[in-house]
Amino acid sequence: MAGKKGQKKRFWSDDEKRSVCGQARVSGVSVAQVARRYSMNANLIHK
Repeated sequence: MAGKKGQKKRFWSDDEKRSVCGQARVSGVSVAQVARRYSMNANLIHK
């Protein structure tokens, strides 16, 4: 993972992934909002 020096790669469990994707599907909530909530890039949710 390219990033700041000393930053460790984060791993998301299957349950966490399902939760994030489910939150992104809720009407009125943008993918960007969910991504910011979890400090991740929005393109990870679209994968």
